[in-house]
Amino acid sequence: MDLRCLHHLAGLLFRYTAFEPLRLVERSLFDGALESAPLAEDPIFVLGHWRSGTSYLQTLLSRDPRHTTSTLFRSLFVDISRVSESWLQPLMNLTARVLRLPFSIQRMPLQLDIPAECDIGLCSWLSPHSYTWGHVFPRSFSERFERCVLGPSDDQDAGWLADYDRFFRKLSRAAGGRRVVAKSPGDSARIPQLLRRYPQARFVYIHRDPIAVFHSNRYLWGVIQREFALQRVAPDAVDQQILDTYRALLQRYLSQRALVPPGQLVELRYASLRTEPVATLTGVYDGLGLGELPAEVLAFLDDQPGYRAPTYTTPPALEARIREAWAFAFEAWPPVEASTGA
Repeated sequence: MDLRCLHHLAGLLFRYTAFEPLRLVERSLFDGALESAPLAEDPIFVLGHWRSGTSYLQTLLSRDPRHTTSTLFRSLFVDISRVSESWLQPLMNLTARVLRLPFSIQRMPLQLDIPAECDIGLCSWLSPHSYTWGHVFPRSFSERFERCVLGPSDDQDAGWLADYDRFFRKLSRAAGGRRVVAKSPGDSARIPQLLRRYPQARFVYIHRDPIAVFHSNRYLWGVIQREFALQRVAPDAVDQQILDTYRALLQRYLSQRALVPPGQLVELRYASLRTEPVATLTGVYDGLGLGELPAEVLAFLDDQPGYRAPTYTTPPALEARIREAWAFAFEAWPPVEASTGA
């Protein structure tokens, strides 16, 4: 790790040391019950590259009262969430509001009850099968992504799926048996493994203008290195990492999507979800056999303010580099939205 990131390490050590008594209580009261708590329904998996609109789609699907999902609190404090969510999360939210703390990743005020990636929960659980360790140690991101997502061994697959399933069962059991909406971008390249474990799973793939995705991932990596990582990576290396990860992840998705049985996969554009949310979500529900779009989702959409994505300037040389590296994506999903990012 870099010495200039010591304050991030100090925060992690404080987190695990301070909450160790709660972890022991949770382990005693709840962990044993997870072994005998099968999922009532296979999960709904939100697929797509980082910054493609996956978080917004996860938010909308989780507003369905039949569904549950991981939140920032449940992912960051997975080992103590059952014994502490009812009181610690409100306390943390109040503290964040009073101090006006930002959640820079999503460009919004910090609140611990917003949806979050499931793989972050595996990392917080100290699972060796989480690719999120590559965000904590960015110099090893490519190696961890290759090992955990693109080319896991049979043993790694079994370990990851066991940890993943344990996390899903914990989420579902805490929500009274509701269906889990799972979002982790790495799942976009792990469809065969997920289908073997969850043959009735539903998949929703969301895609976005690749130019916007590139710029938004640049921003994401800036936040990760500034606020969370234990290592720093040069900007040129970050750019190459974004190009390589996007290509590997989405080419793998394109090669695997035909494996999904009819009626279990829907693809949509992020632009459509923003400009025609009711029609787009209705198409998702119809395509996956999820029934009527719930009133709770419609009410949430009615309450949303207008969305204005930030704009970026793309130098011609950089745009040419992106278009060359990701030509397959421009061909598979011709973009119709402007080159903006979230």
